[in-house]
Amino acid sequence: MPDNKTQLQALGFATPAIWREVVKVMGELEALVWNDPLVTDDLTRAEGVRYLTRLMASAIPMSIEMWEPDYPQFLTFLNTRIHWGLPATDCHYQWAPVHGDNVYRISGDRGTARVFDIETRKDHFAHIAEWTLHDRLPQCEVGPNNHVEIIASRERPKGARNWVQLAEGPGNIIYRQYYYDWNTEQPARLSIVNENAKYPPPALTAAAIADRMELFCDWLRDVPKRFAQVVNTYYAAPANSMVFDTIEFGWKSLKYGKGLYQCAPNEALILEVKLPKSHYWSIQLCSHFWEARDYHLRQTSLNGHQAEIDEDGMFRAVISHGDPGIANWLDAGGHEQGLLAIRYYEPDSTPIPSMRRVKLAELRESLPASTPLISAEARQKTLRDRAWAVARLGRE
Repeated sequence: MPDNKTQLQALGFATPAIWREVVKVMGELEALVWNDPLVTDDLTRAEGVRYLTRLMASAIPMSIEMWEPDYPQFLTFLNTRIHWGLPATDCHYQWAPVHGDNVYRISGDRGTARVFDIETRKDHFAHIAEWTLHDRLPQCEVGPNNHVEIIASRERPKGARNWVQLAEGPGNIIYRQYYYDWNTEQPARLSIVNENAKYPPPALTAAAIADRMELFCDWLRDVPKRFAQVVNTYYAAPANSMVFDTIEFGWKSLKYGKGLYQCAPNEALILEVKLPKSHYWSIQLCSHFWEARDYHLRQTSLNGHQAEIDEDGMFRAVISHGDPGIANWLDAGGHEQGLLAIRYYEPDSTPIPSMRRVKLAELRESLPASTPLISAEARQKTLRDRAWAVARLGRE
């Protein structure tokens, strides 16, 4: 925990000192945009300003409003309006605060997402260096009517079929649902209850609000700074190439491929890879600030269900600004430079995609004749389906 844990408590509320400290920390976020030598154009700066508001919008519920380990609720903390930390376009992310002294019962409809995973972590996300994985439940036993019940506690209760261990002290539960077929898979509907809770909760105190404000400030100081450090590694490799790396605060089951793409309006990038055997894989375009591009409105991502595989067994995708009529199109949407991410779920290998840059006018002749195509009408249906499916899955 930070040495200044009680700093805001010491300021008290007799004067505006606490608020001024919070405003000061929010103001310091400007360095993420205007002190970054890699941000050189107004569109990226404008995206950066939007990113700062998204950071604050996410930090508020996770630190101020919902940091109640004795009375937790699940929060969807990433969606189409709030992006940070490389959110997967297929994933429904939910979070709840917990404490190792309690016993929690998580129950409800399991849903039908292709991948379902629950993990427990130590400390608070605001202290991202100490926010470490403690335990995971990658598979759970489902009962009649698709009902699931999971116990989270320090010690495994007798007879518990689905159990995930909590660390001592404060921590978090993260549960992820990765969808493949956005049109048909159903989201889980789970609730979390502290079996030790007594109602009504203790009355709110000034000290508790000060502590939560401290968490909010810690979140804004530390989390985006750590993200920026990881983003910088994308620029270490040449443009239009990819490498695989680990993300210590990411999901243990995934292998993360990362790259930087550059594509002018009159160009296209052809990406090719022989995919590994994997229960789940996806590829997506991201902003400089590690945000997912607007996947609910544009085809900025593809997964193993959505993508077309060529006759020779290769996955080929085209990054361009306008629809080239290729089924596996990734829409750059006017961004001539951005980040590219690929995820393999527990793959048998980690093949690195190749990328080559061609003139848009020469794209078709640069691809095999058997490359799957798509009509303008079919593309419109695909895009409308994406927008509808994201809302249906509760990720809007």
